[in-house]
Amino acid sequence: MRAWSFTAPGERKIVEVTDFMIPDRCILLLSGIPATGKSSFGQYLARVHSFAHYDLECYPRGWPHPELKLQWDSSRSEFVKALQKIHSHIALDWGFPVRCLPWVRELQDAGVRLLWFTGSRPQAREIFIARGGMDVRNFDDRIKAIQEARLPASLQCNCVEVLSEAGVLKEPVAIFEEIFRQ
Repeated sequence: MRAWSFTAPGERKIVEVTDFMIPDRCILLLSGIPATGKSSFGQYLARVHSFAHYDLECYPRGWPHPELKLQWDSSRSEFVKALQKIHSHIALDWGFPVRCLPWVRELQDAGVRLLWFTGSRPQAREIFIARGGMDVRNFDDRIKAIQEARLPASLQCNCVEVLSEAGVLKEPVAIFEEIFRQ
């Protein structure tokens, strides 16, 4: 299979993707350290592998079916059931606040696979600052809460190292291969 790999803004190359298996039904929750490429990876899954990408923090713009918000707000298990009636492959993109851990566990109990994006926190902070739009204290507060909650160790999840100490983000194709070879 061939897939596009985006190396830099405006640049792309074709790479081969082999030896992977996407289950017939698959719901991923992309979470982790802020500014580690969760949304970009969700967009890649949608563009290249036909996943429905729900950016849970960007309602209604980031939701293919914004009418599902009521289910999301009232019951994560009902939300997952509603999603499964519409889509077979879903990427939920949510850098959840620690206070929402019970919701994350509800999603996991409903069959959602949690992927925790991790890597160099100083580099993630620099990326967060560079993209602008939010006070860097939001990043610092989120990291402090993550550390205090001992995340991701206290979660049942797959950790994906996506940001190097040199500030290089792992290619979406490489992330895809890593998670679907597990």
